[in-house]
Amino acid sequence: MGRDGWIGIGLLALSGWLYANLDKIPANPFVPIGPAFYPRVLLLLIIGLTLLLILQELLASRQQKQGVRIKIRLENYRGTLVSFFLFALYVFLLPRLGYLVSTILFVASLQWLLGQPLWRRLPVSLLIGLGTSFVTYLVFEKYLHVFLPRASWLP
Repeated sequence: MGRDGWIGIGLLALSGWLYANLDKIPANPFVPIGPAFYPRVLLLLIIGLTLLLILQELLASRQQKQGVRIKIRLENYRGTLVSFFLFALYVFLLPRLGYLVSTILFVASLQWLLGQPLWRRLPVSLLIGLGTSFVTYLVFEKYLHVFLPRASWLP
């Protein structure tokens, strides 16, 4: 079994453990659904997708030749490394610039850099960043009354 299969097994074990411990979340008797409903749905989805990953890895390992070695190159992981770097920068800038500005920059730069970073794609990436930020701001801040991080230089 390859790397994806072992990652799938680990994720399946973690998801199963989390699912088994969902009953430990304290429930409010006045809320009909309960706080464990949404995590339960997500964990069932993750478990299903993880089982598909393991099945796919098992089928692929049967078709692959045993003597072939795969060379790992850094350019194969460019998108992943860019994503991690941008996310770390986002976490660093979030308390300094606030939710709206940081999220616009994060989503737009991630959208732009993960594709071909052509200058003609930049306006579309900025529009996607603006739309994503404002929709999530309206949903969380105005509708759900969840306080999002504000810029440290704003009153």
